[in-house]
Amino acid sequence: MDTKASETEKQVVRHNGWLWRLAVKGLIVVAAVGALVVIGMTPKPDREVPPMETPTVNVAVMPVAAESDFADTFTLPAVIEPNRVVTIAAEIAARVERIPPEEGDRIEAGDLLVQLNEELIRPQFDTAQAQRRRDQIEFERMEALVREDATSRQDLDNATTALASSTAQLAEVKARLDRTKIFTPLSGILNDLPIEEGEYVQAGTPVAEVVDTSVVKVVVNVPERDIAFFAVGQKASVLLEARGRDEREEAIQGTITFINELANMQTRSTPMEITLDNSASRLRSGQIVRVRLTRRVLDQVVLIPLLAVIPLEEGYAVYTVEDSTAKRREVELGLIQGDRVQIRSGLEPGAKLIVENHRLVAPGQQVKVVSGNG
Repeated sequence: MDTKASETEKQVVRHNGWLWRLAVKGLIVVAAVGALVVIGMTPKPDREVPPMETPTVNVAVMPVAAESDFADTFTLPAVIEPNRVVTIAAEIAARVERIPPEEGDRIEAGDLLVQLNEELIRPQFDTAQAQRRRDQIEFERMEALVREDATSRQDLDNATTALASSTAQLAEVKARLDRTKIFTPLSGILNDLPIEEGEYVQAGTPVAEVVDTSVVKVVVNVPERDIAFFAVGQKASVLLEARGRDEREEAIQGTITFINELANMQTRSTPMEITLDNSASRLRSGQIVRVRLTRRVLDQVVLIPLLAVIPLEEGYAVYTVEDSTAKRREVELGLIQGDRVQIRSGLEPGAKLIVENHRLVAPGQQVKVVSGNG
């Protein structure tokens, strides 16, 4: 019986616990609903935030102006070449007897370069000269006899033929004798003497190399897109580097004298030659110089600092000042020269271009001009 009573008490305890948990959950739900009601009855705050005043940006400006007679120039590396390089060769076989000049000497056209031995040719010349005199005397004698009808016309013809033959023989031997003296055909520097006195040379053996640098050629390879701007006879400037600390780069005027008809297919460039006077011998063959070339001369060109241009996702823009307000202008760029760029459209002369702190402004922003002509 006690067991039954104990079992009943346990059931009563379990029932009371379940009721207690149910009551607690109900109170939680009621509290939550009440909180939502209170929140819903609370006045809503104003969510609109007043706009912040944009700060004024200090800027520097420059007036936009158009330039007249603007030279569209660019520079390219170039190499100096001599006007002429002549290799002089012996025309007969003989021994080298004398070489008057030395390597590096300046020689003039007609100067003796090499004297070859003439001992074997001189007797032949004397013999041919004597035969020609004899034939001349015989011709004159036959001519007189024919006039007096003292001999036949055939004898005069034979004398004429003999005279012509001996004259040709004398001319041939004299030409070989003359070729024992080798003269320079041009003025210049004796750049090379590959022979020595006493050496025996054959016909065709090179005996000297003469370089003419009184006039030099500056060879420059012009890109394919630019070559159409140039023609023979136009002027060009060759820039010489300063040699001393206080010296400046020097420009020497030259003339375009040759434009190759064939472009280099690998580099897509065309060789062009500029001729310069080098009577002062300031330029040497193989020297590297720079050439300043002018494509064209333009009028009313608007140029601005390259740093004033702002790249956009599509195109470019600049900022100007109008009534203390920044205005963005989309522009079209043209040629670039140094640190300046041409503006083809979008910016007119007279505008006040922002050149400093232009990347800190936005369209419509208030600005204050602190330097420049504002």
